[in-house]
Amino acid sequence: MDPDHDDQRSTPAGGRSADSPRLLREINDQVVLGLLLEQGPMTRATIGQQSGLSKPTVSSLLSRLEQRSLVVTTGEIANGPGPRARIYAVNPTAAYVIGIHVEQHGCVAALAGLTGEIVASCTVDVPARRRSAPVDEIGRAVSGVLAKAGVSGDDVQQVLIATPGVIDPVTGALRHARHLSGWESPDLIAELTSTLGIRVSHGNDVNLAAVAEGVHGSAKGQHDYALLWLDRGVGLGMVLDGRLRHGAHGGAGEVGYLPVPGVERPRVDRGAPGAFQQLVGGQSLHALARRYGIRRREPAAIVTAALAAGAAGQPLIDELADGVATGAAAITTLLDPGLLVLGGPVGLAGGNVLLDKVLVRMRQISFVRPQVVLSTVTADGVLRGAVEVALNEARTVLFGRQRPGLPAGAV
Repeated sequence: MDPDHDDQRSTPAGGRSADSPRLLREINDQVVLGLLLEQGPMTRATIGQQSGLSKPTVSSLLSRLEQRSLVVTTGEIANGPGPRARIYAVNPTAAYVIGIHVEQHGCVAALAGLTGEIVASCTVDVPARRRSAPVDEIGRAVSGVLAKAGVSGDDVQQVLIATPGVIDPVTGALRHARHLSGWESPDLIAELTSTLGIRVSHGNDVNLAAVAEGVHGSAKGQHDYALLWLDRGVGLGMVLDGRLRHGAHGGAGEVGYLPVPGVERPRVDRGAPGAFQQLVGGQSLHALARRYGIRRREPAAIVTAALAAGAAGQPLIDELADGVATGAAAITTLLDPGLLVLGGPVGLAGGNVLLDKVLVRMRQISFVRPQVVLSTVTADGVLRGAVEVALNEARTVLFGRQRPGLPAGAV
């Protein structure tokens, strides 16, 4: 029976059976949309060859997808003496998503079409976090990026916000982000959804950067890897057995709290930063900069200046490498990932010089020796990861098709 010409059968309970024509059509639609997303525009004949579907079935489903505005014709090519063959592609304007990266001094939003291309971005400065209002900040970011792109909010399927801190897996509330005033409100995401009139979800910044690394960066195609993020704060995104790990309480990867030798045991219960954070985070880099006469404020700029200083800056890089290697050795000994990616603004600023020094020190103190590489996501990896996960959610809603290569649990 042709599933594109009979839609009358159903289960006794009124639901769809496993072989109902409507369900088969939905599966076929998902297959074709997936091909077009993964491989790009193609003709009807190529779609049939790649999917194994018959010519009538492909013609019927393409017509159906065009009516839903999910597929468009992008051109034609000569195909022998007969009519020219139409080229089909996923319609990038069928729906949009917005990823937002919230940091200490503001946020940046990126709008992407259904095929993943970034259409526009917008930055919102927040000079004083203590007086900031999250709903106002995100509202300004969303309205700003929509205005730049000339897109209506009605066309946006999903907004995904990335922040530092721990997201409770039960309540969805943000914790351990007191430097982001107002963001720990338990009803914030519901309030944002109501105010914007768009579905809003929330993700940890380093976890989302790890997603981007697996989709676009050094971990592409890997099922076991970890991203060690180095900036003002430090964090770890872990993808093990193809699944992004959040932990039972949402705190997996909060390696800033990792106890390390050389740092007096901090009282984090009284608000002190964790030991590994004190060893290699922004506070430590500021102290190193003062010690070695480097006049920079941003952690990545300190590392860049130290490298530019040549021999005079090497002691700073050596101390940083010692600290990073201490934490990295503990992480890899515990997890034994197939790949460890050194990323974040400080990791990228240190480049191969920092990477090589970290590798030497890791091999001196640990027998677990995974491949260790630099991140190749040189733009905002957190923002790119937020867009990818938002696209995954939107595509699942629209046509039940998750993004290939995206780790399970990537929210």
